[in-house]
Amino acid sequence: MSSLTLQLGTSTIKLDATKNRIFAGRDPSACALAFLDPGLSRRHAEIWLENGQTFIRDLGSSNGTWVDGQLVGAYPVALQPGMKVYLGTVPLGVAWEAALGGGATMMVQMPEELKRLVEQRKQMAAAGQSMPQPGMSMPMAAMAMPMASPVAQAGAAAVAAAAGNVLGVGGATAPVPANLAYRRQGSNNNGVLLIALPADTFSNAALIEGYVEFTALDNENVASISVELIEFHKKGPSEGHVWDRVLVRQGPWKTRKGDVLPLPFQLRVPPGTSISGREVIWEIRGLVDINWAVDIDCVVPIHMRNTDIEKIRDALGGLDYRIVDLESSPLGQRFTGKFQPPAQLRSQWGINDIDLAVDYLGANLQVHMHIDKKGVFTRDRDVKQVYDLSRVRSAPIGELSTHIKKQIDEVMQR
Repeated sequence: MSSLTLQLGTSTIKLDATKNRIFAGRDPSACALAFLDPGLSRRHAEIWLENGQTFIRDLGSSNGTWVDGQLVGAYPVALQPGMKVYLGTVPLGVAWEAALGGGATMMVQMPEELKRLVEQRKQMAAAGQSMPQPGMSMPMAAMAMPMASPVAQAGAAAVAAAAGNVLGVGGATAPVPANLAYRRQGSNNNGVLLIALPADTFSNAALIEGYVEFTALDNENVASISVELIEFHKKGPSEGHVWDRVLVRQGPWKTRKGDVLPLPFQLRVPPGTSISGREVIWEIRGLVDINWAVDIDCVVPIHMRNTDIEKIRDALGGLDYRIVDLESSPLGQRFTGKFQPPAQLRSQWGINDIDLAVDYLGANLQVHMHIDKKGVFTRDRDVKQVYDLSRVRSAPIGELSTHIKKQIDEVMQR
């Protein structure tokens, strides 16, 4: 199994196929790779392993994430051996095993000229000035921020006053839409984080559209606001698997007591999701990362369906095969179940059980049925077929039932 080792200060952790994504920063309760350095933000950066490559992105940290002298933003940057990587001024060590090409990053003290950039960035944040964009030098970044026209400024001020200190990216923002009625909140002395959704149930391959709303209860420096979609499976990673994450707003910026910031977000649901049940829990989690204070988070439990698997389940149900069990593998993509004929007709039909296994194969769906024939001397039979996924989704339930019945009948006649 391919893996790599990460080092931040005196803290180390290994990434592999099962644990392939972590947060790094100052707070051990929020980060799997944590080091108590004052230059690190609570959740400073995200690092993950994907398709044999290692990626890093910044989470709105105060002192920035730097790769070979360039400032990293919210978009992923691929890491390679020989690079110099810093979280704030703390070097990040990455050592790849041979299966991933070997090699390591250079863990050396940050050069003085780069330290000056970090300090200049810190001073700009303290003064409430616009922060530099990734890949830009500090003076260029400051020059690149255009001033709003007097008309735009006046319009934004009027809307903000009417809304009661409602702030947004680049000006005023509309409040949370009334149709997003499913709402939860998290709060502490620093502020309140609201997440609003159109419902509490979603399905595979869907787009979740919602709003976050942050209300400041104090004067704080906010590093970022982010939202993520997480699956917790009893047989999967204990910390869950993040399927999608969106940085709703990256700072840092200063808030005043009473400021309200509503922002829309979108999360993509993967096509072969696990189904909510006794072993699977889904949630949407929002986080306001506040510098040098207690962060605010909000957890929203949701229900997840898989309409492809439901369709196959219902096609068997249309043939009067009754469901006994249906389970999802960790991270979805594979589903197993057991179906039985009516108990009073078991002898007549000659079937004890049908064991079902469904696998996502890209644009296809493989359905494997193991038919347990009734009778001591009768051999059980298997039937395996690959379907075009789009065809399964568009076909009526009755058509799918007829096709499955034909396959069962052919097995029973062998």
